[in-house]
Amino acid sequence: MSRPSQAEEQRKKLLPIVCQTFRDLGYRRTTTAELAKRCGVRVNILYRLWPDKKAMFLAAIEDIFRSRAEKWGELVVDLPDPARRVARLIAYETQHQSDFGFYRVIFTALAETDDHEMRETLIQMYRQFHTLVVQQISTGRASHPNGPPASDAAWGLIGLATISNIIVELNLLGPRQRAQMFTAVAKNLVGHRT
Repeated sequence: MSRPSQAEEQRKKLLPIVCQTFRDLGYRRTTTAELAKRCGVRVNILYRLWPDKKAMFLAAIEDIFRSRAEKWGELVVDLPDPARRVARLIAYETQHQSDFGFYRVIFTALAETDDHEMRETLIQMYRQFHTLVVQQISTGRASHPNGPPASDAAWGLIGLATISNIIVELNLLGPRQRAQMFTAVAKNLVGHRT
């Protein structure tokens, strides 16, 4: 098995900081100088790892999916019962869905969809999320075939997560109300009854 390159290891180490910077400042206000400062490296180091700021932003979007998928995997690895896996993921998302504010990176990217690469990266990220959610719902429904088709429910959950993030950003509901809303709607979408 080949060992990852130093550049790949450094990219992986810096990506959470890059993502947080774009989250805090948005795409247009983030400069490579600010990214370098927050990463604790010189600008030329960033340019050795990524060709430009847009590549850094696209990598941040891809990392949001990767890190979320890894977390979901960790949460369900010890649960053989598919229905309990779905319930655990809903409970986790209810409590932690907006914790890191990475939805701000996605919202920023949505404002840049006139750029073909930005648009394609977002499409790919949403399709990957959709596939992952469909797999969890389909597996979890093996003994409880209630609710809309898994594909529709997955899009509904993705929409629910988006609305939930807007609610957080605009402080439309308190944390408890938002959690109750998220749990109730999510359980109905996946076909689990409370």
